[in-house]
Amino acid sequence: MGRVKSFIELTKPRLSALAVFSGSAGYVMARDPNMSFTMQHYIELLWLTLGLSFVGAASNIVNQAVEHKLDKKMDRTADRPIPSGRVQMGEALVFGHVCLAIGLYILFHFFRQEVGYLALFTYVTYVFMYTPMKTKTALNTIAGAFPGAFPILTGWVANSNNDFHTLPQTEWWGFFPFAIVFVWQLPHFFSIAWIYKEDYQRAGYKMMSLYDETGKQAVILIFVGTLGLMAVSLMPYMYKMSNGWYFLSACILNAGFLCSSVLLLINRERFMKQYFYASIIYLPLIVLALIFFPQTTTP
Repeated sequence: MGRVKSFIELTKPRLSALAVFSGSAGYVMARDPNMSFTMQHYIELLWLTLGLSFVGAASNIVNQAVEHKLDKKMDRTADRPIPSGRVQMGEALVFGHVCLAIGLYILFHFFRQEVGYLALFTYVTYVFMYTPMKTKTALNTIAGAFPGAFPILTGWVANSNNDFHTLPQTEWWGFFPFAIVFVWQLPHFFSIAWIYKEDYQRAGYKMMSLYDETGKQAVILIFVGTLGLMAVSLMPYMYKMSNGWYFLSACILNAGFLCSSVLLLINRERFMKQYFYASIIYLPLIVLALIFFPQTTTP
């Protein structure tokens, strides 16, 4: 059981769950809001969840295999299965590619090919673009935001082939949730980079915090990123993807999130973790608002 637990730990279940939640949310958002979910929709959602789970797990496993030497230098990652010696790197790579093959088979078999290609592109950008960039440039956070945001777009594409979303006014709406998740990641990960600044420095990761001794740069980036997220989050309402209840929900969430970023201007040492926790609360709530408050009339 210990070995099984170690292999499960390699998949990073919580991080994979976020990708699966995003993909499933994108699928539900792309429904025709005037039609009820059918049994076929529920079956497709189940397959989508399985497919994205396996691809997300593969990304996390291979990422850890590539970074295991660096993980060993960081307090918060030294006990992961590979650096701790519980799983060998070769075993992890085999496990990761098996998960990738299963996930891609499911997505290509049960959905149109664009869904499988988006999932594959997510894996490639995470493992072959974001992962190596982490030790080369502080721009890795921006690069990593792309594979982080692709699952919700993948879910949208999996279910957007209906009469409502083939209209010229609506067919590009899937980029709104993609943009929200993309922009959300920037201040979220800037806060993580500052909280674990010493760990990242010890491992040699080129995070923004490496060039930010005082934390002022981190606070500015987080504050600007929060303002950008507020603007992007209102676009679904402005372009008639979502209704007035969504607008109200977004305004309330944005006000709370903005307050948490303003607190950083007062005392970043004290309030950085609070901002991090606020960001974790913000994302699922804004996504749920997109799901529950769609515009039901054709634009």
